[in-house]
Amino acid sequence: MNKYGKLEFDREWHKMPIQKYETYKRDQQDLTDTRLRQIRLSLIKSSARSDYVAWNEFIDWQESMTTDDAWRFLDQLRNAGLAERTVEEYMRIVQSFLAMMMTRGVVESNPIAYVIDEAEFEIEESSQLELTVSQLGNFIKSIPKPHYRASALLHAKNGIRNGENNNIDLPHLHLDHPDYYRFLEKRDIELHEQIKERPDSLYIPSEPTIGEEYNGEVRGAGNKRKNDTIIPIDMETKFMLLNWLAVRPLAEYPHPLWVTQDNTRVHHQSFRSYIKNCAVEAGLIDDTADRKFSVHWFRHFFTTQLRPGHGNYSEYLEPTMIKYLRGDVEDDIMEVYTHDWGNTIRAEYIDSIYQFGIYE
Repeated sequence: MNKYGKLEFDREWHKMPIQKYETYKRDQQDLTDTRLRQIRLSLIKSSARSDYVAWNEFIDWQESMTTDDAWRFLDQLRNAGLAERTVEEYMRIVQSFLAMMMTRGVVESNPIAYVIDEAEFEIEESSQLELTVSQLGNFIKSIPKPHYRASALLHAKNGIRNGENNNIDLPHLHLDHPDYYRFLEKRDIELHEQIKERPDSLYIPSEPTIGEEYNGEVRGAGNKRKNDTIIPIDMETKFMLLNWLAVRPLAEYPHPLWVTQDNTRVHHQSFRSYIKNCAVEAGLIDDTADRKFSVHWFRHFFTTQLRPGHGNYSEYLEPTMIKYLRGDVEDDIMEVYTHDWGNTIRAEYIDSIYQFGIYE
């Protein structure tokens, strides 16, 4: 049953869905040859020179398709070296196709639509909002609610993903402060072994995976990291987090960092929508549909400002260290940095990370 009720469509939609869809697009919507070619390349058959396969080649979608299949389809588009804007466009073409198949009763679900809602597409930097460190600091200070303000600062200082931020539990956060230690002791919370001896640090595991149970809770967003990572926390971020914890509502195991007034984990989509609304209020973008700014934008800001020869900030980190903090490097480099974390990662990060002047 689709949203129009029980409609009768040409049975050819079930027998020859791809051909019917292509004909419909060409004859009913009068699409350009360029657009029709995009549909063929993403949905029907990829170019012989391509390192990816189109959706109809990738999976027998009429037989079965899951969100895991949709994530794998996205990954193979990216791994083929396509521009991120092209990757997103191809995903949206497949999403539109499956939406029509649902309307006609050919399929019952649209996992591509779900993945598009969850994925973060890295649009070209030239089309993104450009802010200086000072301008971003002023924006973060203007965010009214303390947990969203602290979340924005954590994103900006560490380049973490939205899902990674949303999944932070208190055992993964070590703030070297007597008030925090009393806070943990009162709630019988024990720090994770990875950071127990590493003060002012945040542990980001490669898990959880979206839709799977992790520490007794099914997570609405995944971490997407290749490897577990230990991230330094500087003084400015530390004070902001302590200010949030002073008013944080109570929450039971697994003790999420970000908690609603209903004592549950903040929904991962709310970070995106709230911070975008704040950006509109601050005049950074015209409306929430503006793709120049998003939660994922902070990850680009972090990378650009700390990369040698980029941004408008004088200090920098070595590219491999930036990759470590972003969770993008391979196992051998991860082992080197993790082994000598205090002298390499923490010391250099603290020396180089920009300050927003929030407590000046």
